[in-house]
Amino acid sequence: MGAVPVTMTIRWWLLLVVTTMAVAGCGSGSGSDGAAALDGRTFVSVGDEQDFPLVAGTRVRLTFRDGEVAAEAGCNHLAGSVAFDGDRLVVTEVGGTAMGCPPGLADQDDRLIGFLQGRPRWALDGDTLLLSTETARLRLTDLRSAEPDRPLTGVRWSLDTLLENGTAGSVPAGARAYLMIGAGRVTGSTGCTVFEGPASVTAGTVTFPGLSTRKTPCAKGLEGWDDGVLALLRGPLSVRVTGNRLALTRADGRGLQFTAPPR
Repeated sequence: MGAVPVTMTIRWWLLLVVTTMAVAGCGSGSGSDGAAALDGRTFVSVGDEQDFPLVAGTRVRLTFRDGEVAAEAGCNHLAGSVAFDGDRLVVTEVGGTAMGCPPGLADQDDRLIGFLQGRPRWALDGDTLLLSTETARLRLTDLRSAEPDRPLTGVRWSLDTLLENGTAGSVPAGARAYLMIGAGRVTGSTGCTVFEGPASVTAGTVTFPGLSTRKTPCAKGLEGWDDGVLALLRGPLSVRVTGNRLALTRADGRGLQFTAPPR
């Protein structure tokens, strides 16, 4: 076999260096890189979850903000501290709400907690976040790409969370509470009380002056809980729509969070 020309050797060496740099620069990096790349972003699972199968009709949702990660998998609202160790996601001190969930969803919550606390590798490629351990893999997409913000009006918003100074609280099991805003009016129900009245919508704010209410039969144990919900609907409320989520928040930090049905 003859000698390899020097120019060919140089070309192959340059190709090796460029390829190595491209692989090293793709996706995850240092801890500061991870915090900068993910902070303030929400990711949701879409389509085939590969090695992390989900209960039908559910999806995983992860929000990274200020050293914390909020997580959902169809049942409770979970949250924990998050740090980055190279290409590893380090999630600790996970807690959450204590809603009563069907066995499949409760198990899915536990599986997600175990996955996140298993120091999964992370890799970000544009709007796609891939988390993987030795036994599972979860692919998520930035919410802004997966699901553009819904309009505030003309959508039936279902209440799923009570907000208290940024902390999520559970809605009682069986409470079918919702509201819908349209044509200058709001209609809805707390599950025990039907309400309607005018709705004044301005940039970033909504007010429901003069709501009329009518009590209706509701599930045992829910009587009275909705008084707090109706109280939260009085006065100016700041509006934030993110994907299929609506948050209505009072100036004192208390509020309500709703979800819209799938498109």
